Amino acid sequence: MTLRQKAYQVTLEPTSSQKLQIDKTIGCTRFVFNRFLSRRKEAYSSEQKTLNYHACSAELTLLKKELEWLKEADKFALQNALKDLEQGYQNFFRDCKKPKKQRHFSSPRFKKKHDSKHSYRTNRTNGNIQIVENQLKLPKLGWMKFRKSQELEGRILSVTISRSSTGKYTASIQCEVEITPLPPSSEVVGIDLGLKMW
Repeated sequence: MTLRQKAYQVTLEPTSSQKLQIDKTIGCTRFVFNRFLSRRKEAYSSEQKTLNYHACSAELTLLKKELEWLKEADKFALQNALKDLEQGYQNFFRDCKKPKKQRHFSSPRFKKKHDSKHSYRTNRTNGNIQIVENQLKLPKLGWMKFRKSQELEGRILSVTISRSSTGKYTASIQCEVEITPLPPSSEVVGIDLGLKMW
């Protein structure tokens, strides 16, 4: 038995109050990402110092005491914004070691309010995320209906909630599923490559 991750895409049907909470959390995660991207740029420019995820996380704890409205957002979403920023820098620094033609990542950029798509990611812990039939329970949102097109299997790891430019809300549910490997076969398989001998 082996484990692998599988993502299920579903369309959400949030209430007006749930839409407001999703939009608020998206705004808070964008603020946190941009705030600490600016902090990292300033620290490197003035002190040649790199702020890692743990330093930013400690500052975020203090910032939430200063800016009370940040507490209204899902705490996992705010932490994941810092983790995404950290991952962005790691990808960029790793790419810098490669020849220019082989590089794929640019340094992290500020997120804009009017981008075509916005999202945030939350993590499952202590039953804060659950699925019962066609309803999904999420932190700060409670139970929300979604359109079910297939059976969801496995252990939920995280959920990414997205809002499109047209106001459509979706969720990508990341699960860990068990895969039973096929038994080894002793049969010999011949392959015709279609080669002609001249």
